[in-house]
This record gives sequence, structure tokens and C-alpha cells, in this order.
Amino acid sequence: MLVHGFTATADEMRPLGDALAHAGFPVVGVQLPGHGSDPGALDMVGADDWLDAVEHAIGEVRRSGRRVAVAGMSMGALLAVVAAAERRQAVDALVLCGTALTLRNRWIHWLPLVERIPGVTRRWPLIPRGGPRGISDPEIRAASPTYDAIPWRAPRELLGLIRTARAALPRVGQPTLALHGRGDRSVPPSVLDEQRTRLGTTWFEAHVLERSWHVVTMDVERERVAELVIDFLARVEGAHRDPPP
Repeated sequence: MLVHGFTATADEMRPLGDALAHAGFPVVGVQLPGHGSDPGALDMVGADDWLDAVEHAIGEVRRSGRRVAVAGMSMGALLAVVAAAERRQAVDALVLCGTALTLRNRWIHWLPLVERIPGVTRRWPLIPRGGPRGISDPEIRAASPTYDAIPWRAPRELLGLIRTARAALPRVGQPTLALHGRGDRSVPPSVLDEQRTRLGTTWFEAHVLERSWHVVTMDVERERVAELVIDFLARVEGAHRDPPP
């Protein structure tokens, strides 16, 4: 199951999904509520809606009798962590890409306070998003759909989800693969150390993609990302088939 990131669309996970399908892994992509349409749609939804969408999709796959691995990009990785920890729907493995546990943009933490200033949200209903999309490949970056502005509610919901995911880390016992771009300008690679020390799992693997930025699923090393994920999931599946005596 593939879960895209904040303000993006399911296309963000398509290169990985295509590679997984070609390798024989059935794939389901989740389009998160409020995404892929108009920035104003994010004003009508929040973190609970995003998590409900992920858990509903997990439940649909579970009803078919299949095991489920959830691969998330950035905010999608946060949702994967929370879904795995809550256990309302069983998750067998996690692939966490650019997990947004820490944000380099410090201004986002001030937005809830700025929002309280009288007249601010009425005059500026949308907040422009500065900086380039987190993809080093210029052609892919230009073709990658995302919102260029967001309503005030959206960063509040993201910050709340970060707190929830941080608290959930010790309750995650599933095999986990974490991937991160060395040139990530949105989330520092140091979150790999946080995952290594705080996740409850005893099966944790991490890789840094040396030439990639934030969106490793689309960037110049996307084929390497697919190779790592396929190898990891094959070994997890093998462990299910042939558990140790």
C-alpha cells in the first residue's frame, strides 16, 4: 500500500508502485482526502481524515486475505507509523521514505500563532509555499503535481500528526525499512537515527540516497529505491513463509 505526502498526489508513489507490480507485488495507492484537487479542499479535512483513508484501504486489502506492507512518503510515512502502531488494521511491514518527524522549515511552528492575529486569515486565506519541490531532477520536479499554497488549517494538522507519530514510534514492532535523501531540504537525514533508536521493532534497516532530495520515490535514484524496497519486502515475505524454528 502506497501513501503519498503532504500537498502531493498518488503520482508521487507511481514509480515505486510500477516497480513493485512488475516484481509481482500487488499494489494499492491511496489518494489522501483534500489532495489532488484544489488547495482549498485541505481546509475541509485533517489528520484524522487522512488516517481514516489509510486504515480503510488497509482493511479492504485485509479482507482479501493478503498481508499488508505500507510504504509512505514524508507525511505518508507518518500515517504509516500511526496506522501500524494503532493496530486497528493489521500491518505486516513498513517502508518509511523521508519520514517527516522533524521539519527544516522552522516558520511552520509559528503559523498557528500568526493565524490568531485578527484579519490575517481573511486577508490571506492561503499560505504560499516557498522553495522548490524536493526533487533534484529538474524535469521530474517541473512535472510533479503539488499545491503551491495551502490553507491555514493544513500546517496545524500536519504538526499534530507529527506529534502523534512521534508518540507512536515505540509501539511499532513491524519490520521497517527507512530511506532518506542526503540532499533533503525538507526533513534532515538525522530522523533516521531517531527512528533507529525509538522504533519498537528489532528489524530496522536504513539507507541514505546520496544524490536524492526529499521525494526519493521520484528523484534520480528512484530505481535504487525500488530495488531496496523489493529486496526488503521479499525478505519479509520469506520470513512469513519460513519462520525460524
